[in-house]
Amino acid sequence: MNWLIVVIFATVAGDVYIFTDPTFETRQQCLDSVRSTQDQQGYIRQLMREYGDVMPIAAVNCLQEDTIKEIMEKHPNAPVREGEAL
Repeated sequence: MNWLIVVIFATVAGDVYIFTDPTFETRQQCLDSVRSTQDQQGYIRQLMREYGDVMPIAAVNCLQEDTIKEIMEKHPNAPVREGEAL
């Protein structure tokens, strides 16, 4: 199962953004990408394109796709957006 980057924003609604690309084979690979200054620039650019403004980030983590699907099934009305890091 692939690992994805999940960004949780510090907003009243608790907005969440899931990067569907890139995907990672291991949690460590995912975390290494999150910590990479070069990779962070692409993630930030995508978030700016998606939201049009700087959003306050509460947390960034790596989760397996099946875990994300389980959470989304339990919370179908959650403010979640998905996209790729370009």
